[in-house]
Amino acid sequence: MKIKKFQCSIEVRFADLDAYGHVNNAKYFTYLETARTKLFLENFVDFMNEGVLFIVVRAECDFKKPIRLQDAVQIGLWVSTVGKTSFEVDYLIEDPQGRLYATAKTVMVAFDQKKNQPTALPEKFTQMFLP
Repeated sequence: MKIKKFQCSIEVRFADLDAYGHVNNAKYFTYLETARTKLFLENFVDFMNEGVLFIVVRAECDFKKPIRLQDAVQIGLWVSTVGKTSFEVDYLIEDPQGRLYATAKTVMVAFDQKKNQPTALPEKFTQMFLP
């Protein structure tokens, strides 16, 4: 099964807002984590059950437009680059009409939980994303 782009809706909560009435910048990373976790739970449970975890080693976000309480938020994410032990996930944080709130990227590393060290990405994982 090839995975192209994964979509996830995010509910903006009052607690996400800062004193300026828009979503606090740190919450964007929570939104990314929520979307990424849903993708992983739908597609990567077998790897995790075998002791291969995927951990964030880098996260970045470029803020384009504030998110307010009443805004509808969708996150599109996809694996953009696959290496030997790591991969990059790109994100678009938008509303349903495609108005852009932010772009983001995380670098993930495959981690062998039993050996407590990075490991090569499973072949089945790379087949899910490479052309």
